[in-house]
Amino acid sequence: MNSFLSKPVTKIVFLFLSFVLVAFFLGGFVLNGLLRLQPQVANTIVIFVILLITHLAFKREGKSLSELGLTPSLRHLCIGVWGLILGGLFIIPLVYAVTWMKGYPVVFNQGFDLRYIFSGLWLLAPTVILEELAFRGICFVKTVDLTGVRKANVIFALAFIVSHWLNMGESGNLPQMMILLITGLGHLLYATALLKSGTLYFPIGIHLGNNWVTYFVFNGAAQADAAGGQTGRSLINIMAQTDPPAFTAEFLLTTTTTALFFLLFALAIRYSYKGTIAG
Repeated sequence: MNSFLSKPVTKIVFLFLSFVLVAFFLGGFVLNGLLRLQPQVANTIVIFVILLITHLAFKREGKSLSELGLTPSLRHLCIGVWGLILGGLFIIPLVYAVTWMKGYPVVFNQGFDLRYIFSGLWLLAPTVILEELAFRGICFVKTVDLTGVRKANVIFALAFIVSHWLNMGESGNLPQMMILLITGLGHLLYATALLKSGTLYFPIGIHLGNNWVTYFVFNGAAQADAAGGQTGRSLINIMAQTDPPAFTAEFLLTTTTTALFFLLFALAIRYSYKGTIAG
């Protein structure tokens, strides 16, 4: 039994399953369900527990969280902020390209709420950090050491896709499942950012910037709301139709365009930074 548990693959699987159990049982059932803590507070507690598990796993090998570039420093903070800026800027042309293809009006919201916009950073950060620790943390880097970058990326891209299918309840909804395949390229982007920078702060920043600009700088508003003069509190409003996605030429074009944007961003990170990336 001890020899079985000492195998590298078994260690990785047990670590990943421990993260899943902590997130769903401690975070979802205990903290959020029984104690009714805010999701952001519950997720923050879960982050510390997962960091502790990661620290103990590295410590058994005589290593530390520096293996993930998680030691606090001004350099790491600056890399994280730079990632936030890059991730946010990357989303802007993507959103405009997709809305142009769909024919949705995009309007500046003169009644935007700056506090609401920046509150998105706090609302989104715990979930983003959790995802990065789970999918680009110790389990990912150990898999890279074991199989190489390419195979590790395939494994964790698939895991990232499936997690989004399950978390968003889209299993069986083929159009939405196809859209969420793009999260696999999201993994490629964030994993490349980690491997090239040597610190998890960089993908955390990029991931947070992506989500923040998507959900809080832009705001999807229905055409009916626009006709009634109602807009969201975000900086820019997209007057979007609310019809469910279907397999049309427009759907395939916008989905392919989004995938291409993520792929090009990952390639830009790969060839713009000097960090070592093998495989």
